[in-house]
Amino acid sequence: MNLVLQEIYNFWNIQNSNIRGDEFTGYEPVYDQFDTLDKPAYNKDPEGTVQKVFDLYRSINLVPIVYYTEQGLIRAIRDFASIGYNSVKDNKISLGNNKGQPISRFIFTNMMTAEPKGRGHNSLKDRFYDDKKLKRAINLCYSMREGNKLCYPTAVRRALELVTGENVQNFKPQHARSIVEHLCPVLWGNVYDYSCGYGGRLLGIGSSNMKYNYIGVEPNTETVKYLNYLNDLLDEAVGVRGTIIQDVSEDYQPTDIDCAFSSPPYFNLEKYSDEDTQCMVRYRTLDEWFSGYAEPTISKIYNSLNHDGIFATNIADYKTYGNKEYKVVDDWIQTAERIGFKHHSTIKMMLNTRPGVGNDKLSGREKFEGVYVFTK
Repeated sequence: MNLVLQEIYNFWNIQNSNIRGDEFTGYEPVYDQFDTLDKPAYNKDPEGTVQKVFDLYRSINLVPIVYYTEQGLIRAIRDFASIGYNSVKDNKISLGNNKGQPISRFIFTNMMTAEPKGRGHNSLKDRFYDDKKLKRAINLCYSMREGNKLCYPTAVRRALELVTGENVQNFKPQHARSIVEHLCPVLWGNVYDYSCGYGGRLLGIGSSNMKYNYIGVEPNTETVKYLNYLNDLLDEAVGVRGTIIQDVSEDYQPTDIDCAFSSPPYFNLEKYSDEDTQCMVRYRTLDEWFSGYAEPTISKIYNSLNHDGIFATNIADYKTYGNKEYKVVDDWIQTAERIGFKHHSTIKMMLNTRPGVGNDKLSGREKFEGVYVFTK
C-alpha cells in the first residue's frame, strides 16, 4: 500500500475488516439494521431509536464519511471527470452538487486539525467521537428529514456538520472547473492557483477536458504532501499532472500565466497550522496582511500574466468568533487596481446554507460569495 494512503488509513482508524470494496463507509454490515430504524420507529420511541443508532455507530466507530482504496480513488476521479456540471451563466454559478468533495475529505486529513474562526478543534472527527454531539446529530437526522436511509452515514455526517460550530471549508471541485473553463477557454492553458488549500481546485481544474497546466503554490507542509498524492492519482486517472510548489505566494514568481485563480486565506478566519509560513503567524493585523501578503501576491500575478490573461479571486468579508467583522473585499479590489488591474466583472457563486436560513429563489433570498475577475 502507498505510504501516504497508509497514513490516511491510520488517521481514520481504518482496519482491513472495514474495507468492503473500493469505495466504502465501513458501516455496510449494519445497513440492514439502519433500515429497521426508520421514521415510524423514531416517532414511536425517539429516545430509544436514537440510542440504537448510536450503539450501531459506536460498534464500528468510524467517522461517517466515504473511504477509498487506491483503485477506488482512481475510479472516483475518473467518474468526477466524466460527469456533467453546472456552468457559469450570466456571471452566476448555481449551487450544483458536491461531487469530488468526498475525495478531498478523505485524503486531506489535516482538514480535521484546522481551526475555524478561533474556536479551537471542533472538527467533524471531534464531533463524532463526542457522544453527546453524535446523539444530537442522529436526532437531527430524524427531526429535520423525511424518507429512507435517515441514519445512514451520509445523513449523519451532514447532521454532524450542523452541530455546534463552524466547519473548515474546501472549494468545490465542480465550481473550480466551471469557473476556470469560463474564464480561460484555452486548451492546455497555464492556470496558477496561488493558494492551493485542500485540493478542490487541483481536482476540478486537473480533471477538465481542457487539459490545463495547473501550477499551484501552498506553504503548508502536510497539505503539500496530500496535494502531491492527489496529483499522482490525477496522473493515473486522467493523464494530467500539475505542478505543486511548496512556497508562499508573496515570494513565488510564476511566469507565462493565462489565468490566476484561487480562494486565498482570509487573514485570520481559519488556522491551518503553526508553521511560520502561515498567514495567521506571519501577519498580526489586517493592514500587515494586505501589505505583506495581498499586495506582493497580486503584484507577482500581474507580472506573470499574459497580456490577455485573467486574474480572479474568491474572497468575502467575514466575522470571526465574537462577531468581530473584517472588511476585505473593497480593499482587495483597490489593491489590485492600484497595481494595474481593472475590475472586469464579478461572478456570484451560490453557497450552501444551514436549514431554515437557506436559499429561497421565490423570495429572492440567496446566499452568494463573489469571484472578482480582473484584467490588465
